[in-house]
Order: sequence, then structure tokens, then C-alpha cells
Amino acid sequence: MSRYKALRHGGAILVAVAALATGGCDAVDSLLEANNPAAIREDQLDDKTLVEVLANSVIGQFNAVYLDPVLWTSSMLTDEHTTGINWPSTQELGVRRLPYNVGPANDMFRALSRMRFMGDSISSRFDTLLDEPTKDRRKALVLAYAGYAYTLMAEIMCEATIDVGEKIYTPQELAEIAISRFESAINVAQAAGPGAEDVLNLAYVGLARAATAAGDKAKVMAAAEKVPSDFVWWVEYKDQVMSNFFAAQVRGGNHNMGVHPRVLSAFGTYGEPIPPEAQTDPRVQFNPAPRVGHDARTILYTPYQSLSFSGYTGGLQTDPDPNKRPILYENDTDVRLGSYLDAMHNYYEAAGPDGVGPEGTTLEFVNARRAVGNQPPVNLSGDELMAELREQRLRDLFMGGFRLGDLRRWKAQGVGDFFPKGTHPNPNLGEYGTAECFPLPIAEYVGNPNIRK
Repeated sequence: MSRYKALRHGGAILVAVAALATGGCDAVDSLLEANNPAAIREDQLDDKTLVEVLANSVIGQFNAVYLDPVLWTSSMLTDEHTTGINWPSTQELGVRRLPYNVGPANDMFRALSRMRFMGDSISSRFDTLLDEPTKDRRKALVLAYAGYAYTLMAEIMCEATIDVGEKIYTPQELAEIAISRFESAINVAQAAGPGAEDVLNLAYVGLARAATAAGDKAKVMAAAEKVPSDFVWWVEYKDQVMSNFFAAQVRGGNHNMGVHPRVLSAFGTYGEPIPPEAQTDPRVQFNPAPRVGHDARTILYTPYQSLSFSGYTGGLQTDPDPNKRPILYENDTDVRLGSYLDAMHNYYEAAGPDGVGPEGTTLEFVNARRAVGNQPPVNLSGDELMAELREQRLRDLFMGGFRLGDLRRWKAQGVGDFFPKGTHPNPNLGEYGTAECFPLPIAEYVGNPNIRK
């Protein structure tokens, strides 16, 4: 298990140039202009004594946007999250209507671009700042984070530009860039030797995820089988420093996060109370009462922490031991970035119904995951087994930032279109639209002189 600590100082994570990187629509040479006397000056970015700060700045920028908007906003297009926000553009997003000239499209692209820019920029600087960049753990770490930034771009964006360039990259091309970053991270971490094993495993998990997005099954399995069974890498949050965004979304009269009816259907009927005794899977636990929050009209079942979060107890609401009962997100709740579990899901999806891997056969893996959810074993094969694998993936990775990429991939593969359709759970919002990804925003078309479409 690994927890790489981002540098915290003076009540805030020191993000170095992160606050200055504003996304693909701004000129690169303006990224370092600022009037903040506490910020690092451009001429200091080549100071070798700041290597640790620069490495932490990549992590700090990643953490700053990972839950909001990356996980929170992307999940609104999927069948795991129903939002009760009253903001018109967010309501439209929740109904899968996402034009390129609205705030959520711009916010997502800017956030992902900042993550990507930080990883690429600092890894390049390390080529001259580090004495032995080809065998330095910090170089491997930054490359791995860059790989995750490109992977998330591939899973979330319909298309993307890089560094105000003229080329518009497809999700496939973004995934392939992610693969190259992870492979570079692996090479550096392997050369670094003892002390870099955690980064090496992070890169293997990331490589399996990026290769899944790219459709390279052999690469998925080769990377995933190298991950130790106890490996978890956390995106960390701290009360009063950088709080977990979800904590405020599940509390008070303005709470706005709800479990989607698709997920609830395994336990009860949307719109009716779903008592704790009916919620038999510890991975998917939620407030039994259908309530309204921020918009005062969308019915919400407030989720408790799922397996992807650090407060996950593995217990049910009916557990006699109150310490084992599920809890709401807290300000200091961490979220998994990569783990053995998501690597195994990618492995067995790539291996198919007749696969054999670190957890035995695909059927054995599925039944092991069903056991975690207090479900009896099944004896399935072929398409039915893969459908059950997808169901277990939903529960294992619930609200962990995987679902939009999953739905897009399965539809592209012809497995099925599982995006929510028909009338929205809040009928006042009408019928679901057709958005399946975040478009390149209007700000990029206006601000990037190199593209014309």
C-alpha cells in the first residue's frame, strides 16, 4: 500500500506552477506569469533544490481537480450518479445534454489540461534538474501522473488539443500517449531500483487502464499481472488543507449527490424507501430515505463511502457493530487512483470469459467479487459471464471515476449501450439527451489560433 505525501505548507498544498497552468487555450509562455509573491518565479524553476517541490506540485495539481470536476462531473453522464444541483448547466449535464459552449465542458477540459501540462512540463524539466533522470524515482512518479492525466482525457473527452497545438487528438491517440508515459515511468522506476517499487506498481496499474482504453488486450494483461495484491495508491485530502469535495455534496439541505436508479434497482424501487436490510452489498450503501436537496425536486439517495474511498468499512448499515457501518464522505476522505482491484478488472475484461489469471479463471474472479457483495456464486459462461463481470466492476469501482470510460468503451466495442435513456428520474427535466463525452469547449476554439474546425 502506498501513500505519497504531497508537500503541505502554510495551510495549503504548494502547487508550484500549478496555479499558473490554465489549460490548452492559453499560450504556454504565459503560464508562468503571476503577481503572487509566494509563488515560485520562472527563473527558480531550474533550481535543483526545488526538485521535491516540483514533484509535489504535479501531485498537488492532480489532487486539486480530481474530485471536482473530474470524478464528480464526469459521473453525471453515467448510470451511477443522479445529481440534484439546481444550476441550469449542471442539470443539463445530468440529463446528458452537453454542448461545447457551456461551463462544464470548459471546466473539464481546463482541469484535465492542467493535470496533463504539469506532468509533461515537470518531467521534461527533470531531464536537466536531476543528476540521473533515467533512474530517479521522482522522474518516474511525474511520468506516471502524466500517464493518468492522458488516460482520463482519453476516457472523458470526445477529443482534445495539447499545448495550443493544431492537432485534435482522438481518445485512441490520447490513450496511446498515456501508454507511452506509463512505459517510460516503468523504465525509470525499474532503473531506480529499491525505493521506487510503489511508483513502479502505480505505473503498471495505469498502463493496464490506458491499454484497456486503447483496446490492447495483451498489454493490459501483461501489465496487470505484475501488480501486487495489496497495492493501492491514494489521492489524498486533508481537512483545512485540501478537503474532499464530496463531503459537502452529501450534507445539509443543499446536498446534491444521489445513487442512480440503475444502481438502486438491485436493491429496491426508486422513489420508495429502500431499507438497510435490503442493501445487502457493502460496496453500494446509501441513505434509505428518498429525499430532495439542492434543487428541491430531484429524489436523491445519498451515497455512503464506497470501496474506492478510504473510509470504506466493508460493513452494512445493519451491522451490530456501529464502527463497521458505512459512513458519509468526510473532508479528509482519500480516493483510490489505482489499485490491484482495478488492475484485475482490466485483466479479466481483456482475458474474456475463458481467461485465467492471478485470481484464477474469470468465473472464479467473478464469484470472489460476488462473495464480497454477499451474493451467491454463479455458474455462467460466455456473454453472460462477461455481463456479470461488468456488474461486479460497477460495484467494485462505484463512484471511483471509471464509469464514463467504461460505458464509452463497451458501446464502441459493440457490447452494449448502457448510457441512461428515456425520462430522467426527475421528470421535470425531460428526456435524456445523447452526450457521451465532454466536447472540446468553445474557449479552445476561440483562444487557440492554431485550430479551425
